Amino acid sequence: MDSEMQLLMARIAHLGEIGEAEARRIVNEVYRDGVVTREEAEALFRLNEQLADRDPVWVERFIEALKDFLLTREAPQGWISDDEASWLMKVIGRDGHVESESEIDLLLELLRYAEGAPEELSRFCLEAISHRIIENGVANEAMSERMRRILSAPGGEAGLWVSRHEAIVLFRTNDAIAEAPNAKSWNNVFAKAILNHLLSAAHPEPDTEADALAREAWLEDNKASVGGFFSKMVNAFTSGSWFDKVSYDAEAAARARYMAKEVATKTGKQIIEEESKWFLRRLGWDKTVSPAERTLIELLKSEAPGFARGLREATQAMDAA
Repeated sequence: MDSEMQLLMARIAHLGEIGEAEARRIVNEVYRDGVVTREEAEALFRLNEQLADRDPVWVERFIEALKDFLLTREAPQGWISDDEASWLMKVIGRDGHVESESEIDLLLELLRYAEGAPEELSRFCLEAISHRIIENGVANEAMSERMRRILSAPGGEAGLWVSRHEAIVLFRTNDAIAEAPNAKSWNNVFAKAILNHLLSAAHPEPDTEADALAREAWLEDNKASVGGFFSKMVNAFTSGSWFDKVSYDAEAAARARYMAKEVATKTGKQIIEEESKWFLRRLGWDKTVSPAERTLIELLKSEAPGFARGLREATQAMDAA
């Protein structure tokens, strides 16, 4: 980047919004020569912040220039180091929150293409998407897609399946927008991610079902179906101690394992109405159920009836107490 361009970038940091012609000039210059120092990268972030209207060409080149800098020009190549992640979060979250959707998209691209990245950066991006959805008061198609992307990113925090932390963030986000006219894709992303978390947590040995439980396979599209997942896990709940931990009663746990297998092996069997009501009641959803939570219940009924029946059997004593 030549001295004239450096001076212009420095001036931008102090003058506020710039004109479209200057913005295009700078982005074309940066895209041609690339970002080579963190000072230049920070100037580019400041420029992005100053733009009142970011057109697609600007966003594409902003992301490309910074991705190239972090993944190919700074060591270690192909990786986001702890130091780079700390720097990124400091620059992007300078005012306590992510400034723009273009910055969220940059994080998503880095997590997608990096060979490795700190878990902290993935959590930062997840929280940024959640905050933006809550701030907007609705989950539109674009933000629902961003949530799907962070949950299925190779750099995600829990590897193959949706983690407890991710599930908590999803519930918190959905609670805040439960009454909003959210995109249908939000309901599906929420339901599939939560069901993936529930099943992987309940599975005695989730590593043995890596292909079936892989978050990318579950979240690759916005359709509610997950392709008859439970048929791949007929024996998943007939061993291990998960139901024992839920019930605190050996007999109830044994009954739960038996019933889970019985229901799971009956292809197409649906949870009966009593079981559906029980599940809603156990999670506190008997009074108000959001569309996303309803999608989760319907998905559970169609994809994992054995799991729901096992839960009911394992906790019957708790309900009666």
